[in-house]
Amino acid sequence: GDIGLIMARRMTLEGAHVACVAELMPYSGGLKRNIVQCLDDFDIPLLLSHTVTRIEGRRRVEAVWLSEVGTDGRPVPGTEVRYPCDTLLLSVGLLPENELSREAGARLSTVTRGPEVSQALETSIPGVFACGNVLHVHDLVDYVTQEAQAAGASAARFATGGEKAPSGDVLPVTPAGAVRYVVPQRLDLGALPKAVTFRFRVGAPVDTATVSVEAGGRTLLRRHRPIMVPGQMEQLTIGREDLLAAGDYGVTIRVEGDGR
Repeated sequence: GDIGLIMARRMTLEGAHVACVAELMPYSGGLKRNIVQCLDDFDIPLLLSHTVTRIEGRRRVEAVWLSEVGTDGRPVPGTEVRYPCDTLLLSVGLLPENELSREAGARLSTVTRGPEVSQALETSIPGVFACGNVLHVHDLVDYVTQEAQAAGASAARFATGGEKAPSGDVLPVTPAGAVRYVVPQRLDLGALPKAVTFRFRVGAPVDTATVSVEAGGRTLLRRHRPIMVPGQMEQLTIGREDLLAAGDYGVTIRVEGDGR
């Protein structure tokens, strides 16, 4: 991921020699620009489908053994390579800061591990709103800022009595195809704004991708992307009138294409 890639560059700038960056998956979860600027520009190898299988040393690290992994994620015997070194950094992924959400009793998504929200960024607890890295992990601070502004506006309307009460017509927003998750996870048809922005990620790289938004048996929007990767969040904005066409079926965000 991006944190691991950036740390490889930071260690290099601080005078360390980074032997390599190893990634368990057959692709990097980081942004392409971070692979180029943090690894390629410093001649740091990126070993895909590799994992640590052994660490030498007692008082401190003396060497690390890396092995290739198969499609099942298990190390392949006979592929071990020893890297003499004195430090091993582990980048183990990010989760939303969800402690307050959990303590408050907000319903959490099993995928993002952050709270599930409506288009107003309201959690399952009326009057409690979530945004930024409390809601889901972001790659761009621009999106965090936009969500913060939207959540703040919704909270202000609620506090001043201007936020419409839910109508009871709540529809699910469902990921499909290569989409791993979508935010928001539900729509309250009685309080829809002029447009709703959906943010989502794919679960694995997709080439020649087609993104579609479907509701009520209709395709509301279709877009084409040359490539989509898990490290880059995508977003689409759909108008209110189109969303009202969802009827009782909900909205589906779908990505189809050539997987790697």
